[in-house]
Amino acid sequence: MKKFIFGSIGILFLLGTAVAGEISVGAVTPLTGKLAVYGEGFQQAMLLAADEINAAGGIKGNTLKILFEDNNSTSKGSVSAIRKLITIDKLPLIFGPAASSNFLAVCPIAQNNKTVLVGAESAAAAITKCGSYVFRVFPSDLLQGIGVAELTQSLGYKEVVLTYVNNDWGVGLAEVFKEKFEESGGKILEELPHGEGKADYRSEILKMRRHNPKAVVNLTYIKEGATILKQAYETGLKVQWLMGSASKSPKLVQLAGKSAEGVIGTYPTFSQDTPQYKAFKAAWDKKYPGKKIPVFGEYNYDMVKLTALALGEAASDSPDDIREALMKAGKGYMGATGDKTFDENGDVGASYGRWTVKNGAITDYK
Repeated sequence: MKKFIFGSIGILFLLGTAVAGEISVGAVTPLTGKLAVYGEGFQQAMLLAADEINAAGGIKGNTLKILFEDNNSTSKGSVSAIRKLITIDKLPLIFGPAASSNFLAVCPIAQNNKTVLVGAESAAAAITKCGSYVFRVFPSDLLQGIGVAELTQSLGYKEVVLTYVNNDWGVGLAEVFKEKFEESGGKILEELPHGEGKADYRSEILKMRRHNPKAVVNLTYIKEGATILKQAYETGLKVQWLMGSASKSPKLVQLAGKSAEGVIGTYPTFSQDTPQYKAFKAAWDKKYPGKKIPVFGEYNYDMVKLTALALGEAASDSPDDIREALMKAGKGYMGATGDKTFDENGDVGASYGRWTVKNGAITDYK
């Protein structure tokens, strides 16, 4: 008789035949705090994937259960959440938190405890160096920073003001953008890091105005981006705003109103004409009728589906076996967001598209 345990719930195997039970994985999720605007959508996408997996027979006949721990959108909360999931719930695999600063706060804990950590939206380039137990189905900022620089250059802007949210994600993305933009002859008129979660960015906007720029590259989140756009509009600053994927949300337009009109940004793109994406879209519309697919929702869905596949193929619940199974499961795996093949650092590739706000709606920029 062999005992095979995923997390805190035992699943007994007798002569190779499983007795139905539960396989638990953890999820550090921003259900409260400043990132809760994203967190609900992340959770809904993960639960959609889990529902599909369980409806299809689960993992080796066992129900997949996701144990959500709220991190209050902070690094401190993320550390507390992952420690609980590792030490109390004893889970060998955890879905990591949104926001690169939060993810970077927990990846050393996962690595040191040999716990597999998988992310669906944290993009900081530094995550590549987190260790062998860390994966992400979302592309690194090494790719997005290059994409924003190429967008800026293609629109003919040689000089820009650069502002970015002052955290690990924003700083890392800005550094990649600067390197690529300046390498191609571009000039940064001024670099203005801005605080996360502030209600007033008028001091940063006044500094932007001094340069009378034609374009401002604004690498930030939804709420911060909307506040900056609105306050800049109110002060009469008329520029071309260039943004990244973290701002690409109907919520940005809702919060910023007409000041968001004409924004142009980049985002990791994937075909919506594939069978995988169409199946996801149909499932989303059925489970959440009338709700728009949230930002990064597809990535959270793919993360759970791919993880379940790996858990079903893993030789045991040991982190090394799960890690090996995840590498194998990702090879050539086509999800709603495209190819999820992991490289040696647990990263995936991507191509970048362009978005804009036109007539009060987000659409592809052509």
